[in-house]
Amino acid sequence: MNDMDKKILLAATISGMGLGYLFAGSPQAGRPNIIFILTDDQSSIPIQTKTSSQSRPFGFNGDKFVHTPIIDSLANAGMIFPNAYVASTVSAASRYAILTGRYAGRCEGTEYLKQYPAGTFGRMENNIELENSKENLPRALQKAGYKTGFVGKSHVIDHEFLETGKLTTNGFIPYLQTDDPKNSSVNAAMINNHNLWVNRIKEYGFDYANAVYPGNLKELNNDSLNVHNVEWKNKAALDFIDQAGNEPFFLYYSETIPHGPAPWTVVNGKFTKSLDANPKFTSAGYVNADYSYLPSRRAILNEINNMPDKDSKANWLRWFDYAVGAVVKKLKDKGLLENTLIIITSDHGEYNHGKTTLYEGGIRVPMMMFWPNGIKSGSRYEELVQNIDFTPTILDLAGAQTSSKMDGVSLKNVISGTQTSPVHDYLYFELGFARAVLTKDWKYISVRYDAETQKKIDNGFQFPSFIQGETMPFPYYVRNSSLGYYGAVNNPHYFESDQLFNMKNDPTELQNVYNSNITIATELKNNLKKTLQTFEGRPYGEFYDGKAPTGIEEKTENEKINIFPNPSKGEFVIQNSGTHRKAIYEVYNSEGKLILKKDMVDTTTSVSLKAYPKGNYLIRVYASNTIFTENLMLI
Repeated sequence: MNDMDKKILLAATISGMGLGYLFAGSPQAGRPNIIFILTDDQSSIPIQTKTSSQSRPFGFNGDKFVHTPIIDSLANAGMIFPNAYVASTVSAASRYAILTGRYAGRCEGTEYLKQYPAGTFGRMENNIELENSKENLPRALQKAGYKTGFVGKSHVIDHEFLETGKLTTNGFIPYLQTDDPKNSSVNAAMINNHNLWVNRIKEYGFDYANAVYPGNLKELNNDSLNVHNVEWKNKAALDFIDQAGNEPFFLYYSETIPHGPAPWTVVNGKFTKSLDANPKFTSAGYVNADYSYLPSRRAILNEINNMPDKDSKANWLRWFDYAVGAVVKKLKDKGLLENTLIIITSDHGEYNHGKTTLYEGGIRVPMMMFWPNGIKSGSRYEELVQNIDFTPTILDLAGAQTSSKMDGVSLKNVISGTQTSPVHDYLYFELGFARAVLTKDWKYISVRYDAETQKKIDNGFQFPSFIQGETMPFPYYVRNSSLGYYGAVNNPHYFESDQLFNMKNDPTELQNVYNSNITIATELKNNLKKTLQTFEGRPYGEFYDGKAPTGIEEKTENEKINIFPNPSKGEFVIQNSGTHRKAIYEVYNSEGKLILKKDMVDTTTSVSLKAYPKGNYLIRVYASNTIFTENLMLI
């Protein structure tokens, strides 16, 4: 079968589907199979120019310069959600919300509690993990008789093992950044490490896992593997469907595109990180696999190049579009399409560097659902929905029960067409130092700091910028200074403590009208306060004092950590002048990666960063149940 035949077959599958499932009335449905498909860093905001150096949404989102006919057909034959949002705009926090129905700020994962013990101000970012023993979506579905599968990017467990320096423990076999995966011993190490990740993710409620990426592509820690491979993940998804048997199934299918390395990157005329990369480079090393059921990468490149009205650099979207089509064809061939719910969305946006902010470019995402037996063709739901709603919706449709309290609500009545009214009065958002609430007409963003950071600000402390040698009077929302820098540079109100935007008149959030709309601002602040007070023991400015729960030791003025000199050319001194003599310190680089971890053996300890490049670092000192944080500048 040649490439053109494959394209015609896939197109016929979709067009036949679109004609076959136009319902005159409300469809009838039983417990569906569920396929949850997630892209990475994709906003729903259409780009108005043909040429763009950033991610684009799908055609059904209104972007006329992309070609995604399969996904668009699914969306138009199902339900489109034009006002879909995520609660947090980084990968780990958003995926946690998707898989639990809870805000990331409620996380009780080891890494998060280590950084921000209960009773302290919490900064949720890429430190959020699924809990080892707490119930989540796949675990609840398993109990309800579902076969559960995981394919693609994780970034929700075992953050400490994503560091290169940790790959000598827990059975991981190290290899070098420049090692060749085609070398048999190197490839054996990569296969071993992939299998460890496969087995680990299964412990969180998945019967099947394959083509697992523990984090971002660069966290495979190898130059050759730092490329996207849509076919590798797609084949794993199809294999799961084949293996599911007669049980209802749930598949979490998480793509790496379009997260960096940007799939539209061109080097010497080649898309070196995507369609022109070696298809044998995978998350399990160098793998020979048969992808002949899909159009070749060259055919996809030629197809988009021959469409002069489309953005040629958005060819990655058609690549992904064909992968979705292969899933649809597999379901149709097995007689499963009619009673399978397909959800397509993204973990967060990156439009105009909205990632790690609470602006629309970061929080607004594509979202559609297709289910011939359960959703009327051509449906739209114009009200606010959020990624915390996925778990309660899926559990409701599956007839599954959970003992865990969730923040989201079920959309079952919405997708069945029996409810058109709002399911949320407002949405809540959280990230680092920022919190926000949104109605359809207004958004309020608050930026507040923990007591230590606020004291530094009040005393005129200058925080390190992402730009080497530069400082600023306020810190970024998150530890990743690169993302913080671009978020701040591209959003003029980023550091302002109180921000109010009229979303009807100013959807691009250029005018902060807080001071001229105090009544509306107060109403939204009261909504924010009401939500924040449900986070027991998590103080946040004047909104909630976060009284420490019983057993948590509150920091007193006698417990101080001093770090000097700062900036330094290589040697920093930690001085513990408090009552806690036993302490541990950790140092993170500007990307939030742990690079040092040591015990403090005395009240004064020297920390050497001479072996590391100049730039910005973050140090955390843990003394009993108290945590101290300081930004370091290495000059």
